[in-house]
Amino acid sequence: MAKHHAKILQENNKHILKDNNSQSGCFVNGQRITQREILPGDIIKLGHCEIIVLDPRSLADRPKDAYALPWRLVSDSSWLAGKQFILLPERSMVIGRGNQCDIVIPGTHLSRRHTEISIEGNHLRIKDLGSANGTFLNELRIDNATANNGDRLRLDVYTFRIVAPDLDDTKTRMRKPLDEISKPIERKLPSSEPKRWKTRPTSPGNRIEPIRRKGQRQAWLALAAAGIVAAAIVVFLLW
Repeated sequence: MAKHHAKILQENNKHILKDNNSQSGCFVNGQRITQREILPGDIIKLGHCEIIVLDPRSLADRPKDAYALPWRLVSDSSWLAGKQFILLPERSMVIGRGNQCDIVIPGTHLSRRHTEISIEGNHLRIKDLGSANGTFLNELRIDNATANNGDRLRLDVYTFRIVAPDLDDTKTRMRKPLDEISKPIERKLPSSEPKRWKTRPTSPGNRIEPIRRKGQRQAWLALAAAGIVAAAIVVFLLW
């Protein structure tokens, strides 16, 4: 993303997104633009950043986490693989290759206005808009049908996985068993034995000095003196 990548202007109660001659460009609903009006439900992409346009009036009476994980289509085929398209409850959203669609997919296999999707309670309503190549739900061609979490939507060669709010399987968290959590932690007490060095110490303070007792030293001195006296007597007698 550039330092001054784009700007949003308000003109005649409309919000206009303008690209600021950025190198990577500005995209609205997958289409590169230089200037375009943005509406609630649009997805703006600036570099690697994606921004969802929301209507603040629709958020007033909703819980704070209402849009934490909204309905969305996750593509798993062709050049769209991994891309997510957000579905908002305020209005129906049209998918097609026409510039006026809510989700623009510039593919020759799609009609200008291919499919319309709206949220109805705990499921989606999917309507084919008279497309040439058809709309398929779980590989069955449909004109008007309801879809649920995990269903697969196919628009000719483009396939999508339908993901419902708060059911994103890519964010599953595993927690430890209760007995493992309640198990007391064993703490090792420090050893009371003096530390012994395996290598030769470099300073006297880092090694254990042998303790020499005073009585043992005096005994050795007496024994040595007795030996000297005995040797002197032997020499005198031989002389």
